[in-house]
Amino acid sequence: MSSDAASDVDEVKVSAWYAVGVRQAFSAWANPGKIEKWFGPEGFRAEVLEMDFKIGGRWRFKMISQSGDVSHHHGRYLAIEPGNLLSFTWESEEDGDLTEGRETRVSVRFRAEAGGSRVTLVHKRLPTLKAKQVLQSGWSSGMPKLRRLLEGTRDD
Repeated sequence: MSSDAASDVDEVKVSAWYAVGVRQAFSAWANPGKIEKWFGPEGFRAEVLEMDFKIGGRWRFKMISQSGDVSHHHGRYLAIEPGNLLSFTWESEEDGDLTEGRETRVSVRFRAEAGGSRVTLVHKRLPTLKAKQVLQSGWSSGMPKLRRLLEGTRDD
């Protein structure tokens, strides 16, 4: 793959504003019980299998679709700055074409903004255009689920 092609598919960026403070937004990423209430794209639910929430600590989640399909994702925490930054590696197990056995990187920034907080996620080092498309869709559809948790609204 040429370096130009790699830069075309390298990353996904998703940003959303929430009517809560940055510490509350951050806690939705730091608390396993909260993660299981929102994490993943629409039509999926997450189970936290491992979550050692410290720099260098490992995490592993199981994603389950409405039809019962299962996939696992794992990584390790690289940076944890409450209310500011969360960074971790990401590898997909069964969905091997998403990461092709490579360690990808996710950074989530939290910023106070106009009566709430802005959460901006960047997922880098994606190996293919397909990975970029799937992860863009997944992260984008997960943000409304996070909103429902943070702002106390439900869709069920």
